[in-house]
Amino acid sequence: MGFSNRLETLRKSINLSQEELAKILNIDRTSIVHYENSKSGRIPRPDTLEEIANFFGVSIDYLLDRTDNKEVTIEEEGFISDTDDLSLAELQKKYQITVDGEPASDEELEGAIDFIRSLREKNSFPQ
Repeated sequence: MGFSNRLETLRKSINLSQEELAKILNIDRTSIVHYENSKSGRIPRPDTLEEIANFFGVSIDYLLDRTDNKEVTIEEEGFISDTDDLSLAELQKKYQITVDGEPASDEELEGAIDFIRSLREKNSFPQ
């Protein structure tokens, strides 16, 4: 089925337009159009994917067509990171993260956090 079909099916099941869903998720309607277009193959960022799953009450694995089980697992419910409570500036100040001797930028930190979250989700690494 794929992510695009899952999203469209879920949206239509509760009679929401693409524009209405976009407003709820605080994203552009064109993003929803791209997500639902199976030819684009576009998948949202991990934080947006999590918001979509939470809104529809389904697991991220279900959205990504990794399972037919819509239920959110205990592991997903408990997926809370220390970074959720800290801004990127606070992370940098607290841990003084450097790469090749240079302080990591907020954008680099955000990318690293997103990457780690996606790995954990994919591989179910302990937290």
